[in-house]
Amino acid sequence: MKIGFIGAGKVGCGFGFLLSKNNVYLSGYLSKNIESAKYAAVLTKSAYYDNYDAILKDSDVIIISTNDTSIDNVVQELIKYKHLIKDKVFAHLSGAITLKILNPISEIGGHGMVIHPVQTCPSINAAISLLPESYITIEGDSIAISIGKYLAEKIGAKPIIISDINKPLYHAACVVVSNYLVTLTQAGLTILKSSGFPVEKYPDVLIPLMEGTLKNINEKGCLNSLSGPVARGDTDTIKLHLENISEEEILKLYKTLGKMTLNIASKTENFPYNKYKEMEDIFNE
Repeated sequence: MKIGFIGAGKVGCGFGFLLSKNNVYLSGYLSKNIESAKYAAVLTKSAYYDNYDAILKDSDVIIISTNDTSIDNVVQELIKYKHLIKDKVFAHLSGAITLKILNPISEIGGHGMVIHPVQTCPSINAAISLLPESYITIEGDSIAISIGKYLAEKIGAKPIIISDINKPLYHAACVVVSNYLVTLTQAGLTILKSSGFPVEKYPDVLIPLMEGTLKNINEKGCLNSLSGPVARGDTDTIKLHLENISEEEILKLYKTLGKMTLNIASKTENFPYNKYKEMEDIFNE
């Protein structure tokens, strides 16, 4: 089985590197940017291509690893080569776009698949480091799924077979806990700097706290991991926070997150219910 990639982005390069290191044969990479294709080819000890005909002839599986907005354009190019489509597997890596975008390929004898790593990959090195042992969701027909599971397991990832879920919501969940975690951390660092704390000297000061929280969530779940002023009904501390946060956007963020946290905290066993209304009023001011 020979794997070809259309698009030489971070995930595609990282995924291809891991496959090649685990004895999966790569035909190579096709990209609008020929230099990117050449780089990916060197990285994975494969070939680079400058046309669809050649990579289709050399591949049994084609993974579309472009940005989301380019996937449909790639599909429209691929179906021009009907004689090279039949019985081959075509996958895209998007978390938000459904399997339906590959229907034109399925209609002429190809097998469609979505294979989405539930992981953040801001660089090729990050993809190489983080994809193993991550979850990878797989959707498609039975032939495509069997190949998707094989590829995921070859790099050490954990496959999850999905079907008929709301992909935009699924992807939104990934964005909230990954991309917006970066935003939340930056907000915390901004507040910390405003306090006079030497953030420049200790830029990682919040990381152990965040890692501890993630460890607790993993081991005990969200409800049993909540601590802090909202969980214990400490209205005086909450008021002090609000009185001292000067950045308007961060103040709004604190209140919004506070109201959501209050809803979570109210479901815990030892929550002080007599403080609920007072805290709700504070966050709504």
